[in-house]
Amino acid sequence: MFRRLTAVAALIAVSFSAQAGLTTLTGGDWPPAGSSGLQDVLFNKQTSAGGAMVAIGAHAYKNGAFLANDGVRNFYAQSGTYAPDGKNYANWSFDFSYNLGANCTGCKVFLGVDSDPTAGVNFVDGELTAAFGPVALNSWNMEMDFLSAFNFDPFSASSTDFRLYVTDASGARLVSSDITVNVPEPGALALVAVALAGLGLSRRRKA
Repeated sequence: MFRRLTAVAALIAVSFSAQAGLTTLTGGDWPPAGSSGLQDVLFNKQTSAGGAMVAIGAHAYKNGAFLANDGVRNFYAQSGTYAPDGKNYANWSFDFSYNLGANCTGCKVFLGVDSDPTAGVNFVDGELTAAFGPVALNSWNMEMDFLSAFNFDPFSASSTDFRLYVTDASGARLVSSDITVNVPEPGALALVAVALAGLGLSRRRKA
């Protein structure tokens, strides 16, 4: 079970040396066919010893790929929904990509989504391989109809965990990737943005 990082101070204190933990994907791993503007989404990418790859990330819905983050696994998003397209989707979406490779016989991929938006964690896991096969990539939003069972309020502060993992033929977990998308109170999010901008300016001055 993951410990939630809801304090703004945790993000302010993070070192830029940790930024290597998140990465963009290239080639056939991302973005999905027909999408635009998602090339720069940041992912927590993990690969098993046998070559199975899982990656999960998040981006600002219709507002560009970037979300403030700690460089490791925590993203910080705005509350509310995106009104211009009339879909009323949350202001952020989560993204996944996986590839089991040629040697993962009997392997399965599962996506877990936290159904408890508070500091608690209650994963609801579903198998992706049954629906998508051994290779898949997609971007989903917590306000999409097929996720309506989740108790998610896009207008409230929240902390939502996601995990993408591969099991072998015996059910043992081979590799796992996870992220948390935090939606702070509006004032706290502003502090996060200022802190990240300050760290970036400091880094450029030292370069």
